[in-house]
Amino acid sequence: MCTPRLRIVFSDLDGTLLTEKSWLYGKVRTYTLSTLGAFLEGGETHLILATGRNIKRAKAISNWLEERLGGYKIPYLICFNGGVIYDNKSNEVVYTQTFDCTQLGKLIQFLRRNYLVTYLVITSNNELFTEDHFVSRMVGRKFARRYNAKVRFDTQESFSKGLTEIQKVIFVTFHRNSEELRSLIESKFSEFYVAIHGDWLLEIVDKKINKFFAIEKILEREEWDLSECLGIGNEKNDLLMIEGCGFGVAVDFNDTKNIVYDPSKVSLHVSNKDGNAVARAIRTFS
Repeated sequence: MCTPRLRIVFSDLDGTLLTEKSWLYGKVRTYTLSTLGAFLEGGETHLILATGRNIKRAKAISNWLEERLGGYKIPYLICFNGGVIYDNKSNEVVYTQTFDCTQLGKLIQFLRRNYLVTYLVITSNNELFTEDHFVSRMVGRKFARRYNAKVRFDTQESFSKGLTEIQKVIFVTFHRNSEELRSLIESKFSEFYVAIHGDWLLEIVDKKINKFFAIEKILEREEWDLSECLGIGNEKNDLLMIEGCGFGVAVDFNDTKNIVYDPSKVSLHVSNKDGNAVARAIRTFS
């Protein structure tokens, strides 16, 4: 039986392709850039970015990479954790999937009754909804600048009135208990899973939205083979992508295994303490 050849890399950004420190937003290590350049020579191999970021922020990184990869054009951007597929050649959205609005409203009500949290809801129309009080206004404006979104100060009633096209949901907690909250949310609201970004920030992801489901859509469009794909990431929202691709690579910031996965479905565990996890994965399977 012939061993599948690695042809397509689907890579998470923050903590995986990009360096761990968020303020180095565009910094991909030179060794990783040279490895990607060599891998992408010839036109039969591809790099696709799979991120929780919106299109504008993902495209800024893809432009930065393309300038350094000898003119290579990244064909697709998977944004909002699989909620959007952006065709980077035709500059158009070719697939969208949005949140279950009813259950999200119940989740917000539950958390606000029991915890001190601020919610941020970002829609397909690039609007950011949050509550109209001092803390939410301050946090909302900060995140709106990051996502280049228009702030809408509203109440939770918006969800019962039909707020739709929800792509990204973030909770900022003021209890320094994000791990506890993750377990609580996932036990009470089975429709969602939670990605943690530090002690204070939780990202809620609808289970029907996933990077891997977006990958399946791209493979269908391009007639590519899943066995020739590599999925690499470092967060819970990357797990299905990692475990579903022919080559699955789980990433941690150091040699200790913190990301939990099914070892029978993952080909490699790598450290990203030097910022070269993607290069290490490509060189292992090329």
